Amino acid sequence: MQARIGKVFGQLKKDDLVLFYFTGHGIKDMAGKFYLSTAQTEKFENDTLNPGTAVSADFVKGVIGNSLAQRKVVILDCCFGAAFAKGFLGMDDSSIDVEAQLGGKGWCVLTASTSTKYALEQEGEDLSVYTRYLVEGLKTGGAAPDGQESISIGNLHQYLYTQVKAAAPAMEPTIFNGLAGTEIAIAKVQVDNLQRYRKQVQHKVKNGLIRPAALANLKQQQTMLKVSDGEAAAILAEVLKPYEEKVKHVKTYTQALRAEKDYTYPLDDEAIEELEELKRQLNLRDEDVQAAEKEILGHVLKQPFQAQPKATNSPPQPSIIKQYPTFDFKTAKVDDKGNVIETIQGQTEYFSEDLGDGVTLEMVRIPGGTFMMGSPKDEAGRNLYGEWDSSLKGVDVEGPQHQVTMPEFWMGKFAVTQEQWQTMARLKKISRDLEGDPAHFKGKKRPVEQVSWEDAEEFCKRLSQKTGKEYTLPSEAQWEYACRAGTTTPFHFGATITPELVNYDGNYIYGNGPKGKYCAETTEVGSFAIASALTCQLANPFGLYDMHGNVWEWCLDGWHENYKDAPNDGSKWESSDERKVLRGGSWSNNPDDCRSAVRSRNARGSRGGGIGFRVVCFPPRT
Repeated sequence: MQARIGKVFGQLKKDDLVLFYFTGHGIKDMAGKFYLSTAQTEKFENDTLNPGTAVSADFVKGVIGNSLAQRKVVILDCCFGAAFAKGFLGMDDSSIDVEAQLGGKGWCVLTASTSTKYALEQEGEDLSVYTRYLVEGLKTGGAAPDGQESISIGNLHQYLYTQVKAAAPAMEPTIFNGLAGTEIAIAKVQVDNLQRYRKQVQHKVKNGLIRPAALANLKQQQTMLKVSDGEAAAILAEVLKPYEEKVKHVKTYTQALRAEKDYTYPLDDEAIEELEELKRQLNLRDEDVQAAEKEILGHVLKQPFQAQPKATNSPPQPSIIKQYPTFDFKTAKVDDKGNVIETIQGQTEYFSEDLGDGVTLEMVRIPGGTFMMGSPKDEAGRNLYGEWDSSLKGVDVEGPQHQVTMPEFWMGKFAVTQEQWQTMARLKKISRDLEGDPAHFKGKKRPVEQVSWEDAEEFCKRLSQKTGKEYTLPSEAQWEYACRAGTTTPFHFGATITPELVNYDGNYIYGNGPKGKYCAETTEVGSFAIASALTCQLANPFGLYDMHGNVWEWCLDGWHENYKDAPNDGSKWESSDERKVLRGGSWSNNPDDCRSAVRSRNARGSRGGGIGFRVVCFPPRT
């Protein structure tokens, strides 16, 4: 295997595109080095790996790194620990950093799952779930955006993420990209009527369901595109298959749970452990089976108490669970007059990026979940755009409300500051030059403003290249989910806000809230959310600051006038409109424009003293 890898990569030329694909088992030795297993991989009598019988990631990295090819794609479809013999340690022990060991300039690395998840193998299937949809997305053109004649690595990952998460929700397909890695084109697509019909089907299937009216519309499309009944049925079956697989997995778990209850009740620790293992084998999340557990048991299944190990004279073993550090914060609730009626202590995970020159960037864990995106029709201040933009008069900009299920991600604790911007602006250009100090309101801890959407994109690219992690602007759904943080009121504080809590134009009120100070400028991130009676900084329930006011924040999405046909998985929503979405309001806006649901837009090249951004990241969960 090593000889073959060496031969192939040694013969590559500068303009070649190379794909390194591995399916099998990832193994680590006692020193924590990562290996790809072979048919000859073996262990010694003391259960340690014989490193001469496996291919090390260091070798693969060295060979690929020394090749002349400028476009390199690595795809790992590994079962991260489920199928190893005793004594072998799989990648789910949290000690392998795939990105660090296989990443690099000009590379893009895709993995079937994060290091804490299993890569599911299907009984009776020749291919794993991940590889099956990898093949399907390329072969059928399903991974290509509408009308596009090529599939980039970024397109492929987005397709894989959607399909795999539908079939096996606990899996977390992950992408790590180096310089412009996501833009590498990996396949060309024949844009024909079958592909056009497939795209229509993909748009109309929502969470595994398709409405009767949508079916009728598909029938009309089928006739117009001259797709046969057999072809149409096959395409619909392919699109629905991942959702049907999840239903099958839930049914398997439900049957086992019901049988265990009949066998012994209440369930003992052994039964619970077996059910937890079954859930992992089926790649189901806790929330996927909670309805069945409540129906059968009357309550959600609790994991058994884990007893502390007895003390021994053996030396301590390294932990197999790596935890992120946590920080404490306070959030508040206000009544309809803006009075703080409750303060709540919170704690969440975070990590800190060292940007150089003593500057850091703190990223906060945003847990996955489901929320209603948009505003209810009776929310005060809803859809006021028609007052200043006649093209939006009468348009339901913040509706219809719709349910969105969001995977976990990480978001900047604050909007990007001027000192953070300046460190990235000094780095080498990737796609465009960045002005070193563009902000109108100067201050190293103030949010950077006077930056366009294109500028923010360049910042994310440079940050990704420097850190080796995937940084982007948030999708519009990610932004609102993070802002609401589990709340349903107009603001995460409650029914209103006050100028003591948020930096906006205090000459205006929302509901029964009071008037107050108008700063007429930005303020340092996190500093404005200080209630005078509390003398403390106030975050939202996820530990994020300044989600209302201070500066508008750019999102990835193109502008849509409403949420009709919006994605329900939190992903970026493409648009033919070149304008980009802004969220959150700013120091110069009235409180109506600072609500969790408010939406605005501007040209991607526009800059203003009230426009900034914050970033999101997708590191592996370890």
